[in-house]
Amino acid sequence: MRLLVVGGGITGLAAAWEAVRGSGAPAEVLLVEASDRFGGKVHTERTDGLLIEHGPDSFVAYRPAALQLAEELGLSGDVISTSGTRTVHLRARGRLRPLPAGMGMVLPSRLWPFVTTGILSPADKLRAGLDLVLPRRLVAGEDISIGAFLRARLGGGIVRRFADPMIGGIYGASVDELSLDAVLPSLRSDEAAHRSLMLAAIAQGRKARAGGRGPGSPFRTFTGGLGSLVDALVEQLIAAGADLRLNTRVAELRPAGERAEAVLDDGSVEAVDAIVLAGGVTSSVALLAVPAPGSSSAMSRIPLATSTVVTLAYPAAAFGTPVTSHGWLEADPAPISGITVSSAKWAGRAGADTVLIRAFVPERLGPIATADDAELLAAVTGHLADVLGTTEPPGLVRIARWPEMMPKYTVGHLDTVAAADAGLAHLPNWRLAGSAVRGVGVPDCIADGRRQVALALSGRARVGA
Repeated sequence: MRLLVVGGGITGLAAAWEAVRGSGAPAEVLLVEASDRFGGKVHTERTDGLLIEHGPDSFVAYRPAALQLAEELGLSGDVISTSGTRTVHLRARGRLRPLPAGMGMVLPSRLWPFVTTGILSPADKLRAGLDLVLPRRLVAGEDISIGAFLRARLGGGIVRRFADPMIGGIYGASVDELSLDAVLPSLRSDEAAHRSLMLAAIAQGRKARAGGRGPGSPFRTFTGGLGSLVDALVEQLIAAGADLRLNTRVAELRPAGERAEAVLDDGSVEAVDAIVLAGGVTSSVALLAVPAPGSSSAMSRIPLATSTVVTLAYPAAAFGTPVTSHGWLEADPAPISGITVSSAKWAGRAGADTVLIRAFVPERLGPIATADDAELLAAVTGHLADVLGTTEPPGLVRIARWPEMMPKYTVGHLDTVAAADAGLAHLPNWRLAGSAVRGVGVPDCIADGRRQVALALSGRARVGA
């Protein structure tokens, strides 16, 4: 069978890999990417002894899809963990404060570090403690925003100081927009099982410690950056016979009996047996408007956020004391949502005489996110000077803008995805995949790409049976 993959980001490349090397019968693969490079938001630059990540810089090890793919590609030996002691801070109440030991994205798994942290005010802690006696709040089958749920159970301090910086930082949106069931469904099961979210988190922490799971970082990457995963995929896909095309758009998709036809932007027509749409919301909405209007309409309801990554390389001498923290998140008003000190977090990102910093400027911060380069740079470097006391300007600057590229999993997201899938029921060999639908992390995208191509090819087999 012949498979068309629309989109050459990590989801599309993983889908192509599954088609040529997965557990099923190999398929002939045509993958088209509209831009001039593969990888999508995964973009690694190597210059002047620096390794710069313009998009994500790592993945979590507890979701196995990325590690499994790395093993298949022969990259297991290149996987690295964070350097040194994992030190992460929140800037809250006017200063950098270490994240309490055992603190997750929302809840503490240890009580005493939470009680003594300076991130929360005494009033915030007392309000959070009410969770221990409050009744269950959630209604079965009714989605709610993470912010509304946590505010009702734990108060505004937890939302403002922990949930919004940590969860909002991942999803590029306020927790008052984000869906509980799509983003943190574990909170629903925690409340159902324990009533109190704090009791649930403490019980889980005790279980983890009893099982020997320490506080080490779950994050992993590659010695050559995440781009090395993309490079290996492209190289080995081509070696396996896949047809990968850059600077190529699909102008139209149309059913053709049990098969389908893809009209490319050069006017050529490609006949295929199955399709995986991994090009993002805008691409999928346009391509499905005629053959699957219900699916297109549902996908159009997924909002997209803009985000910017500002990378700065400073001479180490620009700092009064060595920068050893892996970075911080902002719980106070700031022109950034947080930073990563790449040179401290990962080996091989910069020489010993350089501090390499990534600053994040999501749309939710307001006009600064769309400011011109000069204004944006002045705001970011000024803030770093205030917090870290930098005495020199950066020697290298990179600004990576990702306009309307971050899908927001707002309340009702799971119903929206279900409607998009249902709109393709008459085309069982067409599938939607990627960060817009079933998970924004690198492992989520890899797993979804592989899963959807298997479903697309099996759908074609059922049609032809």
